[in-house]
Amino acid sequence: MSDTNSSNTATVNYSWTLTAFQNQGNLWLRWNSNAPFRAQQSKIEVYSDGWPSNPDSNAKAWTWGTNNNGEWDSGLRWGSGWYCALIAQVGALNKEYVYVIRFVTEATEEDEV
Repeated sequence: MSDTNSSNTATVNYSWTLTAFQNQGNLWLRWNSNAPFRAQQSKIEVYSDGWPSNPDSNAKAWTWGTNNNGEWDSGLRWGSGWYCALIAQVGALNKEYVYVIRFVTEATEEDEV
């Protein structure tokens, strides 16, 4: 006789990291993940005027997050107040984007160039 109330559960946790840093006066971003897959149509985006309601709009600079480990020179001058994000699509292709990670840069006086 089988128990119809039995269940099995497995949990796996993956993480994504996004880091902003100064290199030769520019804002650089580094991202990585321990996931065996990449986020759907992932992008690294930098905004200057806050977080847009549509994450895939109004970026001052962006690049594809085509692999789980990358580094990118945004071409923007390093400093405080850059809104940096890793975004990804929800569901199938051509669907809306959501924020996966986001933060605002805060440069110290010695960082300012």
